Amino acid sequence: MWKRILLFTTLIFLAACSSQNLSLEDLKTAYPQTFAQPVEDLSDEKKEKLGLPEDVPFEVTQVESKVEDKRVEVLYLSDGSDKAMVSTLFDPENILQESEMQVPLNSGAVAGVQEKKDHIFVEWYDGDLDVIYQLKYYGPKEERAENAMNIANAI
Repeated sequence: MWKRILLFTTLIFLAACSSQNLSLEDLKTAYPQTFAQPVEDLSDEKKEKLGLPEDVPFEVTQVESKVEDKRVEVLYLSDGSDKAMVSTLFDPENILQESEMQVPLNSGAVAGVQEKKDHIFVEWYDGDLDVIYQLKYYGPKEERAENAMNIANAI
């Protein structure tokens, strides 16, 4: 009985330690220059709509943001070859790219998926928020598609 309790406690501890803090406030605190400074002038409405995944399938070591008129890009970097760029397009026009593969997301949206030479591109429209999310995921080829879909579903 005690072994089971110890095992269960250890698993919970490991799960808590392995989770990354990727919320808006956590990112602003952890990366004040590269993330917080560019997004600080966004309206609260736009900050709420930012495509920030709750989790990514790699250890994030750096986060950078770039803010343009109707577009915000957030780049998640690792010490290895993994990186993900999530773009949020506000007040989009009908600019979705043509994709041969359509994949349903957990949110109910349907994403267009394109496999490129060195990354996976995923794009979908969120009608409730009136934004387009775009994801470019660079990582190990054998896990690339699965990891990209996990990130898209975490937004």
